Amino acid sequence: MLVREVMPWVTEYADSVDSQLQALYPKNEATVLDRAVSDALSAGGKRVRATLSLLWCEALCGDYRPAIPLAAAYELAHASALVQDDIIDHSDKRRGGDSVVAKYGLATAILASDLLLFNVPKMVAKYEGLGSRRLARVFDLVGEACRATTWGEFLDQEMAGAADNSEEDYQRMIRLKTSTLLSAPCASGAIVGGGTDDQVGTAHDFGEALGVAYQIQDDILDLVGDEFALGKPVFTDLRGGKKCLVIIHCMKRCSPDDRNFIVSLLNRSGPYSEAEVAKLKELMERYGSLEYAHDQVMQYTSKAKEKLSPLSEGKAKASLVELVDYLSARYY
Repeated sequence: MLVREVMPWVTEYADSVDSQLQALYPKNEATVLDRAVSDALSAGGKRVRATLSLLWCEALCGDYRPAIPLAAAYELAHASALVQDDIIDHSDKRRGGDSVVAKYGLATAILASDLLLFNVPKMVAKYEGLGSRRLARVFDLVGEACRATTWGEFLDQEMAGAADNSEEDYQRMIRLKTSTLLSAPCASGAIVGGGTDDQVGTAHDFGEALGVAYQIQDDILDLVGDEFALGKPVFTDLRGGKKCLVIIHCMKRCSPDDRNFIVSLLNRSGPYSEAEVAKLKELMERYGSLEYAHDQVMQYTSKAKEKLSPLSEGKAKASLVELVDYLSARYY
C-alpha cells in the first residue's frame, strides 16, 4: 500500500514537487543519461523529505507553496544518495524495480547521481528574494545535509568491515546518514516559512529525532519485513555485513556460539537457508533485540512529537503528527 493511499492528503504535496522534478527531467527523454535521472526521480518514492519541508513551511506561514523549489532540492539530493547507495551495495533492486545501476550500468549511474546533486543548489538559488542571511542558512543546511550523508555512508561501510560495533557507533552513523536529510528539510522549510531562529531549531530537532526512528524502523524491516511489500530483498544489509541496532543488541547478549552463527551470516554472497533465517529470527526474539529496537523507535517518535507542541493547531500540525506515526510504524 502506497503512502498516498494511507494518507491521501500527501498527494497534493507530492504532486506539487513531482511537477517541479518532471520539468527538470521529463520521462522518455532521448538520451540514456536523462532517462536514468528521470527513473531515479520517479521510482515510487514516498517524498518524505519534500513533504516535511512543505508542512513546516505551511505550519509557520499558512501556505506550503513557497517551499516547493526547496522540497524539490531535497528530493534531488535524496535520489542522488539512493543511486550511490545501490552502487556501493551492488543492489539490483530499488522500490520493486531495477536500480539505476542495474538498468543503465555503473558509469551512467555515477553521472546520473552527479546530475541530480548538481541541480540542488540551482533549486535553492530560486530564493534570491529570501534575504542574504536566510538564504545563506538554507544553503548551509543543504550543504551540511549532503556532507553528513556522505560521511554517514562512509561510516556505514566502516562498520560493516569492523569486527565489533557499539550502539554509539550505530547512532552516530544513522544521525549522519539519515537524520540530516530529514532535519535539514524541516529546518529549511521553517526558514522559508518565515520562522524565528527558535522555530527553525525546533524544526531541526524534530527532523533529527524522526530520522533516528525512521532508520531504526527501516533496519527492522530489512530483517523481518515482507519482501514483496518492501520492493527489495530482505537481509540486504546483513549480506553487506552491516550491523544494525537489532543485530548489535543481539550480538552483545547472546552466547559465543550464537554470536559466531550471526557472524557467519554477515557478508554472505549466497542465499540463506530457511533454517538460518528461522534461527536468526528466534535469536532476535529470545534476546529481546527486536523489542528493544521497537522501543527505541517509539522513544524517538515521542521526542519528535514533543517538538511539535509549540506549533499552532491546524492542518499542517495534524499532518506532521500523522506522518510521524506512519513513518515509525510502516511495514514497507
